[in-house]
Order: sequence, then structure tokens, then C-alpha cells
Amino acid sequence: MIHVLIVDDDKLARKGLIAMMPWASYGMEVVGDVPNGARALEFLAHNAVDLMFVDLAMPVMSGIELMREVRKSYSNVDFVVLTFHENFEYVQAALRLGVLDYISKAELESENYDQIFNRIIHKLKDKKQRALPDEQDFLTSEYNREPEIEINENVWEKIKQEWYKLYWLYDDDVFAELCLRLKENRIPMRRVEQLFIKLLVMVESATNIKEENLPYSRSIDAAIEWIKCYREGVIYKAVQASDLGAMPVCIIKAVAFIKENINMPIREEEVAYRVNMSRSYFSQNFKKITGLTFNDYIKKQRVSMAKKLLTDSDRTVADIAQTVGYEDVKYFSRVFYEQVHVSPSHFRQQLSTNSNDC
Repeated sequence: MIHVLIVDDDKLARKGLIAMMPWASYGMEVVGDVPNGARALEFLAHNAVDLMFVDLAMPVMSGIELMREVRKSYSNVDFVVLTFHENFEYVQAALRLGVLDYISKAELESENYDQIFNRIIHKLKDKKQRALPDEQDFLTSEYNREPEIEINENVWEKIKQEWYKLYWLYDDDVFAELCLRLKENRIPMRRVEQLFIKLLVMVESATNIKEENLPYSRSIDAAIEWIKCYREGVIYKAVQASDLGAMPVCIIKAVAFIKENINMPIREEEVAYRVNMSRSYFSQNFKKITGLTFNDYIKKQRVSMAKKLLTDSDRTVADIAQTVGYEDVKYFSRVFYEQVHVSPSHFRQQLSTNSNDC
């Protein structure tokens, strides 16, 4: 039996949580409920607790302060935090303390209790399987004891702002470039996880697409693989969604259509029609959300595909031009030069030269 303690300064919230959740069905028992962190520490001194549901913003002692204190003396206790979406700074701090999961209080109102508990139980099992024989908990792992590498704060701020624009959701090249910048600038894992948890909240707010798994990684490569899978999941859910209420979802659908038909003539009016918008309204929002006009976006995607074909195949430039949607090879070469600053033929020659140098 998993012994649960509820910590929330709102008495009604505590009692409501206890009453509405199917604790026994998942092998859990609520052994107590207290209004703040100080009372929680008193309770822990005299009672066995395995899992705490903790509100982050509380008087006397906040949830973050409570978790720090509990980690010192009760390393076996796990945490599920209760928060609102806008409190992402609290969620970031909780993540650093190795929380098992977080639940938005808005989510509790949806009455999707089974999904919440299945998620928690899955993560409890996953944590046990992941733990090393000599590892007590997340906080005492080698990863968390490593000192942060000193980085250029101005560079880090610029990188964050580029991620916050969310252009990477719609553009593979932007996404690859931002991931590369994280690696090249040797951004510490703690900061990367803080960034990704904020992005998770921002994307969910923009698209209404929720991700159940928080980023948990011990290397930058693993973290990048997580955000890659997360991005693919958001795109897949957006493309499959029947509800076109969220504008970013509509733009993701439009981008997917463009990529699928990149070798064909693509008219803005047709794409706008597919997402139930007028051409002018679609054009305005497409530029705002992706950072590029519709025509510039298509050119960029076609050139990006052409670069891959020039790199990975020996097909002629004329053949590649047709494959990416250009009947006129001269026009294709001009568009390619405008973006890459070399001709397609010269681009391929540079690749060959670099390969021979290696």
C-alpha cells in the first residue's frame, strides 16, 4: 500500500482531492492532509509516507521549500506537485528536485482520474527500474552533483528567446539549428530541462495538446532526443485533430500539407481553404506563427529538400529541381543561390571537397 499525504493550504481543495480520487483502486491510501510545509514535516516525523501531493504556492513553507527539507531526511518519499499552468517557474524548481509528476489543478476538474493515476503509477515503476543499486534518489545522483559549466549569459538568453518563438514547431531546419546551438554552447543539463519544461507549458497553452512525460535526461543528446520525440508527438496530434479551434494547430496542418505536396504547385488559397480560413487571414497568421511569409516558407522548404538530395544522391540538378517543385531549372538555381549563396552545382562540389579533405 502506498501511503499518501496531501499538502495544500486550501482546505476545500484537500478534502475535494481526497474524496474524488480513486485511491484504493491504485493501491494508495491517504494517511493525512495538512495546510503547509511546516505541518507536513511534523506529520512525517511520526507517520510513514511514501508519496506526497504538494501545492507549490503555500504560506509558512512553500512546496519547494518543503521538498528540499524532505529530501534531506526522507529520501524515499516521492512527490506529485499541484500547480496552475502559469506557474512554470515553480514547476522548473520542482523538476530540479526530482518530482515524480505534476498535475495542473485545471486538469483535476476534467475528472480524468484514471489517466492521472495511470501516469503516476507508470512513473513510480519506471523510477524503480531506472534506479541504480547504489542510487538513493534523483537528488543524490551523479548528474545532480555535477557543477554547472560557466556559460555566456547573453548567448544563453538569445538561445532561449529563439526557442520561445516556437518557430521550431513548424520548421525542421530551425529545430535542428536550435538543438545544435544547445550542444555547441555546452548548455548545462539543468538549464536545458528548465527550458524544455517552459516550452512544454507554452506549446500546451498555444495548441491545447498536453504532454504527460516531463523531460528527464542525463545527457544533452538524451534531452535533444526527448524534445525531438515531443515535437513529433505534437505535430502528429495536431495533424490528426478534428478541432481547428487553435490557430497553431491549423498552421501545423497547413505545414504538413505543404511538405506532403512540396513537388507540386501549391497555392496559398488552396491551403487556406483546407484549414477553413480566408486567404488574407491565413496569410497574416501564417507569417505571425512561422516567422515567414507563405511563399518564403515554401521556398525555404524546397531548398532544404534540394540540399538533402544534393548531399545524398547523384541526381542531376534539373531532376532535383523538378522533384522539389520547380519546372524551370534556372529559376530553381536562382532561388537556391538566394538562400544558400552558392549555386546547386557549387554546393555539391563543396560537399565533395570537404569529404575528400576528411
